Amino acid sequence: MSAPAARTSREHRRLRVWERRVRSAGLPPLWAGRCTALAEPARQAAAVRHTAATLAALPKPYRLVFALLMRALPIAAVLAAPAGRLRGSAGRARPQRVADRLSTVPGFAELLRVSLALALHGALDGALDGPSTTPRQELR
Repeated sequence: MSAPAARTSREHRRLRVWERRVRSAGLPPLWAGRCTALAEPARQAAAVRHTAATLAALPKPYRLVFALLMRALPIAAVLAAPAGRLRGSAGRARPQRVADRLSTVPGFAELLRVSLALALHGALDGALDGPSTTPRQELR
């Protein structure tokens, strides 16, 4: 495998890892609770893709902080609104309530604000011209 092909393969793996992190953190339901446009599956997929690509392109210390916050987000969500589950809940009321409560907790407030902005940008990008196929470069 050539050096550019290996680099592209590594970037692709990193992007997939970040997409799994975004989904397993439970961010898409929180986004949909905040913004009805992100409840549509195609827009939500574009939002996840864009958010993951942006987070994967961050410098290593920032990626580490976001990874840790996303790991702790499901626990924080349960502590913020202990009744019921975040995923699979009926309607938007529970994710909206959890997002409202988490938006007052330092660290998680920034994670929600930044990820929602990235998600909205990604959904808009995806709605206009489909998913981006250009690889992102890591910021240094």
